[in-house]
Amino acid sequence: MRSRNDPTANRRPRHSSLFLRLLGSLVASLILFSPSAHPDYPDKPIKIIIPTNTGGEVDTLARIFQRALREHDIIPEKTVILNLPGAGGTLGTRKIKESPPDGYTIGLWTPGIVTSKTMGIVNYDHSDFQIIGRTGFSELALGALDSSSYNTIETLIARSKANPRSVKVATNIGLPVHFTPLMFSEAAGIEFNFVQTGGGSKRLASILGKHTDMSLFSLLEFIKFGSTGLKPLVMLSEERSQHFPDIPTAKELGIDLVMHDARIWIAPKATPPDRIEYLANALKQVMALPEIKEEFNSLGINNHFGEPDEINQFLNTLSERVAPLVAKARQR
Repeated sequence: MRSRNDPTANRRPRHSSLFLRLLGSLVASLILFSPSAHPDYPDKPIKIIIPTNTGGEVDTLARIFQRALREHDIIPEKTVILNLPGAGGTLGTRKIKESPPDGYTIGLWTPGIVTSKTMGIVNYDHSDFQIIGRTGFSELALGALDSSSYNTIETLIARSKANPRSVKVATNIGLPVHFTPLMFSEAAGIEFNFVQTGGGSKRLASILGKHTDMSLFSLLEFIKFGSTGLKPLVMLSEERSQHFPDIPTAKELGIDLVMHDARIWIAPKATPPDRIEYLANALKQVMALPEIKEEFNSLGINNHFGEPDEINQFLNTLSERVAPLVAKARQR
């Protein structure tokens, strides 16, 4: 035991003192440079990447939010929409994935983020992003032109059974607009002839040009394109739509298929949780605005915000359901 007169009694080892000083400097540096440590987020424009052309459904929804965020000063900095179409949306989603995880680059996309990987088009899916949330959803339906000989879904099914693969379905291979009709055909015991066309406007153009007979569209698209003569043949919803009360659901036909079209906001993986929460709260504020509720209703959009856990579960289930169909899809 050292005596009180021992000059080394109260002396700390040099290496311990040096370690503590270095540790303190490191912690201070992390606090200084951590994005989540700055309370003034955002302090510059936020980029919203849309993996489609302008004018499409995803782009339309993004601009509704952009307008509301600006007009109601919900986010102090402006938001800038960047359209990056191509490769079934994967050019845009890859750009989001590879952007810095600082909360200044986000995107809006569909469940195609799952099916693209399932098809082997890309090597990433929703688990490689930070889910911000889902801003509502739209019911889905299979539709054709009002002037088409397939004037009812019963007629279409009967003719398809008599002549397999005679019905040409405009689609975008590897995305939900491909797999959802495929699920329908499997459940109905028929075969469709899938034709690669592209996004919503291109699928519509294909049908209007009589190159294809039918395609999958959201309720929003049926309302938007109604003047062209496009009409739903069968709803893939739990109940009939108030917008198209005369159109039966697949369940009414004994086909157990209920699907909806989600619009999911995503950010690069490792984006700070406080910034994800900030963005989610901003989106929720927009959805709570009376004029947005009214606009959503007129467009057939269900005004329900989906939390990240709910969306991840939905996408996981979709991935499991689509996987067994991939082999068949590649043969068609």
